[in-house]
Amino acid sequence: MDPIADRITRHLLRRIRRLAVLDLYAHATGAGLLNSRHIEDEKTHSTIWSISAKGMAMLAGDRTSARRLVASALKYGPARENDKEDDDHTTADPWSEAVAEAGKSTRMEAASTTKGYDRETQLMLGVVREFLPAPDSVHAAMALLVARSVGAHHAGLTGLREVLQRPHPVLMFKIPVSGFERQLGLMLENSLIAPFWASLKDIAGGAALSAHYRESRSEKLRRKIITASGRASTSVSDTTLRRQLSNALLGEAVPVVIADETSAVVRPHFSAAADIVFECAGFDQALIADLLKICCGVPRRESLDRMKAMAFDPTDICLDDLALAVKPGRGLEAILETLVALAAAHGEDEGADDDSDKTGRWNGSAKSSDKRKTKSISVDIIQPESSAHNKATDTATGKAGEVSDALTRVSVGRTLRVEILAGYGEARGWALDLKADLPLWREGAIGWDEMSTKMLLSGPPGTGKTTYARALCNTLEIPLIVSSVASWLEPGYLGDVLKRMSAVFEAAREHSPCIVFIDEMDAIGSRGGGEGKRHDEYWTSVIARLLELLDGAMKTEGVIVVGATNLPQKIDPALLRSGRLEKHVMIPPPDVQTLAGILAHHLGSDLAAVLATAPAHPAPQQEASARDVTANTPIN
Repeated sequence: MDPIADRITRHLLRRIRRLAVLDLYAHATGAGLLNSRHIEDEKTHSTIWSISAKGMAMLAGDRTSARRLVASALKYGPARENDKEDDDHTTADPWSEAVAEAGKSTRMEAASTTKGYDRETQLMLGVVREFLPAPDSVHAAMALLVARSVGAHHAGLTGLREVLQRPHPVLMFKIPVSGFERQLGLMLENSLIAPFWASLKDIAGGAALSAHYRESRSEKLRRKIITASGRASTSVSDTTLRRQLSNALLGEAVPVVIADETSAVVRPHFSAAADIVFECAGFDQALIADLLKICCGVPRRESLDRMKAMAFDPTDICLDDLALAVKPGRGLEAILETLVALAAAHGEDEGADDDSDKTGRWNGSAKSSDKRKTKSISVDIIQPESSAHNKATDTATGKAGEVSDALTRVSVGRTLRVEILAGYGEARGWALDLKADLPLWREGAIGWDEMSTKMLLSGPPGTGKTTYARALCNTLEIPLIVSSVASWLEPGYLGDVLKRMSAVFEAAREHSPCIVFIDEMDAIGSRGGGEGKRHDEYWTSVIARLLELLDGAMKTEGVIVVGATNLPQKIDPALLRSGRLEKHVMIPPPDVQTLAGILAHHLGSDLAAVLATAPAHPAPQQEASARDVTANTPIN
């Protein structure tokens, strides 16, 4: 075992145990065993515990009786023997020493927090600590991964100390384990790595690295940390990433932490900005054995021998798998069998995961060679109908009777194209301008910023906004990516919502030139303008991400955006400004001429036959005679 990794592991285990003790004290307070108050009655200050009257009554008997009563109040089983507060640890195993050191630190901490208290309070705190649960498997795994990556760094603790003492340190953790980024964010927030509670700010203004909308312990004083996600950065251009890092480094003097759980090579902008890059290979049998020693007390040699006999490869294990498999009361055999099954399930997911499938759906998850992909995001892509078919229909004939030239042009082709649509007003001219400009852009004769490529269609339901997008796809002969704000918001959690939004535009960049059609734009709403609107911070983040995706910062060259809404007045005004959805076309309900065009299109080649069956228009004299006959006919 590397001595630096050993020291870092001990330190992190102590911090993990410290938080577990604080949570246990809070639970005991809720159970009525302890009273708590904050110094100077401020929640941001330290907590002072004291025994309650109920707790005093429990201590009236002997220690065995007190432990039984405390267990009943806490709704726990008997105290675990290996958690008793004794100092007779004589084993030379490093992980047992780490746990013992953590327990010793907790006792010192408890003594300092109860210094000056009465004896009964100290006794109750000691009894309560006997019910401290086993270390959390995910936290323990994170401690081992972080410690291993720090230990692998050649500069040692001296170099690390020098970097951490800077006013603006930049640290990067490159550990290819699925779920590592989120868990690192959670541990930073909960003071499990740094000696302070942290408030995380994403470098791109998106969701926090922890995927939390708010920190779970809002009363804590927190220091700000700027974070960046390697997984999220795969959908960001080099120019944007360079700007984001530059803004972070030129801003306020706070630490910057970059977490990357992908298997891809570190992006040069990250390695250039980082003062230290900590790397390790992820899970292997040795690390799993260390984890089982810490969490379950299983000897390392026993775990290693069993994994070797099973030919178990933990490379594909993710942190969530550990939470499912490593559970209190479960033996070594059951744990390893569960991990083997979960690893096999990951392999099946990879086999089924492809960039596209037979339905034409594209996987919009982050591009990387990482085998531990998170839940994929599917994007609907519609290909244009063949231009050969369009040309064939252009030469078809079918005129019959007194049909206008416009209706003839509609009737000859069943393929939806903007040229044959009726009732779209300015949207038709906008599309034809794009059709003329696209070849010039491909040749380099004009720039993308010289073209009008973003438009908002609005109108009552049923006026054909979606039909227009499909017709535009055929007219421009480029793919159409169909999405909606409702599908973005479906997960609910801000981080997942932002990922869905980014995945749509990532797919668009992959298939450019193409069209992105965003339905139900009014569902994104409008920001509250700082007026205290409920969940305003959530919607501000969502709208800010869409603004970034639309206004060119995400390199949307080659991407045409068409939004659709029934209620344009509900859309944030910033989305309608120049460079975004600046072209706004209202589609009214169809008039008679428009309805005639729609019917002619749907009738197609049957139009001539339908018109041929129309009755001949009667002469004026015949109409008069018919009216007279009708007037003189008696009604039975």
